[in-house]
Amino acid sequence: MPARCLGAFALAVGALILAFSALDLQEAPPVGAATLSRGQLVPDIIGGRQTPIEQVPWQVYIEGGLFEAEGKTFTTFCGGSILDATHILTAAHCTDAEGTTNGYPAEIFKVLAGDSDDKSASATTQERAVASIRRDPLYTTSPIGDDVAILTLATPLELSAAKHAEPISLVASGETPAPGTPLDVSGYGKEQGSEADPPTGELFSTTLTAIDSDACRDMVGPNSAVLLCAIGSDSSFCEGDSGSALTEGNPPVQVGIVDYGSYECPVDRPNVFTNIAAPEIRAFIEGNESPPVAARPISPPVIATVGSVQSTPVAFSPVTCEAGSWSGAPSYSYTFQTENAAVEVLQSGSSNVFTPSASLLGVPLVCVVRAHNSGGVATNRSATTPAILADTGHPTASITALKCHLRTCTLSIAADDPHDSALKATASASHLVPVKCHLKKGQAKKRGKRPVCHKTDTVHMSVGAISTDAFKATASKLPYDRRLTFTILVTNAAGLRPARSPIRSTTLHPPKTVKKKR
Repeated sequence: MPARCLGAFALAVGALILAFSALDLQEAPPVGAATLSRGQLVPDIIGGRQTPIEQVPWQVYIEGGLFEAEGKTFTTFCGGSILDATHILTAAHCTDAEGTTNGYPAEIFKVLAGDSDDKSASATTQERAVASIRRDPLYTTSPIGDDVAILTLATPLELSAAKHAEPISLVASGETPAPGTPLDVSGYGKEQGSEADPPTGELFSTTLTAIDSDACRDMVGPNSAVLLCAIGSDSSFCEGDSGSALTEGNPPVQVGIVDYGSYECPVDRPNVFTNIAAPEIRAFIEGNESPPVAARPISPPVIATVGSVQSTPVAFSPVTCEAGSWSGAPSYSYTFQTENAAVEVLQSGSSNVFTPSASLLGVPLVCVVRAHNSGGVATNRSATTPAILADTGHPTASITALKCHLRTCTLSIAADDPHDSALKATASASHLVPVKCHLKKGQAKKRGKRPVCHKTDTVHMSVGAISTDAFKATASKLPYDRRLTFTILVTNAAGLRPARSPIRSTTLHPPKTVKKKR
């Protein structure tokens, strides 16, 4: 086998992202020579473990025949997985011209199964020609998405444990691995990331950990619905591993296809895989040439705030996450989270309204939108807000109406808060009641008219909310012929009150008695 690799790079958010595109090209060296073209690479497992094919019997090696390009002779190599005796699942970029969607003819490819080393045949090695190739009709290279293809073999494989060639089951549609799930990947690619280190041809594997697509947003971009990410603290896939299977569980099911990663395959950086659980991908694998298309973001979500402080959230004041524009007519779910050193999910679900508490003072927020439709679940996020401020805006309140009948009075109350902070109201009715005057110690009673003293009698009114900024307060069994003073107290969630509380007064009179004529 040729020993040197060629490939293509893609630029993603200021970082060079290795696209592992176009077949993982190898330049065919002359006899006794091995020269690597500078500036180019293609996708073994970095920091992995050598693995016998018996442990991953679905793994195959895909090689392309010699062809000429730009005055040089090239061959190609990738990984793949066995779906059944005649079908191999791999990445679409393993079957096309580098950086394009122009597919190479099927006859240049061959598939090796049942072998732990792609450079030396064994008693279990099976080599098959490729009769035809199906590429996902939605496959794109910029940005990378729907990177999946199925090879149909000219003659069936002999599937058995004895031949170390067995099919892999696929994860259920819609069951994308949750963040934190351990995932395994294998391949024949490079064991070192630098250009000067070619692959050995031996089969290696490693274990990665699934991460949320939002945590991998710089890598997946607008195609988050059809891509998933996993990371290894001390390992990574690399050039030559494209098209190989990412698996979950025991017995394993395939959840992804090796797609692309960062330049020179550093560890502790996200690796990107085609997401087999995405309905958009899964429908194609199962034979649909017009699969449902997941949503793609057109414009980003926005966190809308209330009040005079533009774009700055305030404690106890609700913020709204506006989903932004999307293709595919999706429905949405929303996650509000802190955007500081320790990311904390504050609220997640169908509601796009969140009210920050006082414990979040000084903390910025972000909203992650998940767009759901028949093609899958895509993600996008808002810009980060400024740090949350304390509420310093006092509410206002007024009595808009007072109506009394006999000994019952009802107040209509209007209230407003500059930051839409939640309001509560209390109300009371007070009047003076004559009481016996108490003499001070040593004070003698005076002759003549006895003095009159008073105390204040207060009745707490029943208050009900009509809306967020309107209330009604009612009191019954109020006295006649007493001057009644009604006082309203409105308080917002931050404990702030109006600068002046509204007051209204009235006196109730008993109904006149009508004398009957004799």
